Amino acid sequence: MKNKLIIFGTGKISEVVSNYFELDENHEICGYVVDDKYKKDDNFLGKPLVSESEVMGLYPPKKFKCFIAIGYQNNNSLRSDKFDLYKKMGYNFTSYIPSNLKINFEFGENNFIMDSAIIQPKVSIGNNVFVWGGSMVGHHSKIKDNCWITGGSLIGGSAVIEKFTFLGMGSTIGHEITIGCNSFIGASTLVTKDTPNDSVIIEPDSKKIRLTTDQFLKISSLK
Repeated sequence: MKNKLIIFGTGKISEVVSNYFELDENHEICGYVVDDKYKKDDNFLGKPLVSESEVMGLYPPKKFKCFIAIGYQNNNSLRSDKFDLYKKMGYNFTSYIPSNLKINFEFGENNFIMDSAIIQPKVSIGNNVFVWGGSMVGHHSKIKDNCWITGGSLIGGSAVIEKFTFLGMGSTIGHEITIGCNSFIGASTLVTKDTPNDSVIIEPDSKKIRLTTDQFLKISSLK
């Protein structure tokens, strides 16, 4: 029997997540929810859209599971607040875990792991964690609650990613490294030493070459 599912959020993240749940034989999306002040329509992606004040009456927690599909605003704290709220309202949460991930790893509630992510054995993932395509989480690593692992991120074996951490595209976390709580690790950043809580580590952007594209092509082999 399919899990009857409501999804909170109508932004781009919800559109992406919905695409995966629609293709998943274990879930049936029944409706969407937004804050009362953001409800501008009665439908989203062909399903009913309801305001938060009416969700429990229309989609009672005993009959429907919930998924919070919003981004990493305020370093994931907005998604965490909604997760806590719907937990207090009595909802149980589902997760999207690709069917091809058959290895032994632990995961909590309201997790989204994209199909092309690699999760090695003995990994532990907490609640409310998003792992995007092309990422690799090494064996025996721990990703704690409310983290966001962007596409192409690499996490070495036995690493620890503490709560409320953001890893940017292509970032690399070394073997047995601990990233402190509420940290922001920018795109393409390499971290080989433990970081304290509230760390911000950003790799500078590449410098712009002082040539136009046409000038560059004329002096290169990329014609």
